[in-house]
Amino acid sequence: MNSYFAILHPPEGGSSWGVTFPDLPGCVSAGDSFEDAVHAGREALSGHLAALRDDGDPVPPPRTWAAISADPEALPAGALAQLVTPRRVPGERLRINITIDKGLLRVADEAAEAAGLTRSGFIERALEAATGDGTGA
Repeated sequence: MNSYFAILHPPEGGSSWGVTFPDLPGCVSAGDSFEDAVHAGREALSGHLAALRDDGDPVPPPRTWAAISADPEALPAGALAQLVTPRRVPGERLRINITIDKGLLRVADEAAEAAGLTRSGFIERALEAATGDGTGA
């Protein structure tokens, strides 16, 4: 999965950290701290790329660090660059065969039913939550 450079603009006058993606015009975010801004930037990047794909629009390729750092419009003075990888994009479904504790499977099935999910959907959501790699933006 392609990573993009986020440009983090330090707070000025009590504002938040600003986040822009020079390769993706209109993809912006902010955060109260540097860490929050990077996290919010990842969410914005993931959502922006998903929207482009959903709309059938081309997804611009990310530029290299050499290209970003040489472009004063992409990297203004005082700004910091951070490479950001978007959340995964849902892909092809694959049937698998696993071994699992019978009691745990019963608990999972009950929880899936209560949540209105299939067993597979429940396990998929649990994996996304455990790995922090969900697709929601």
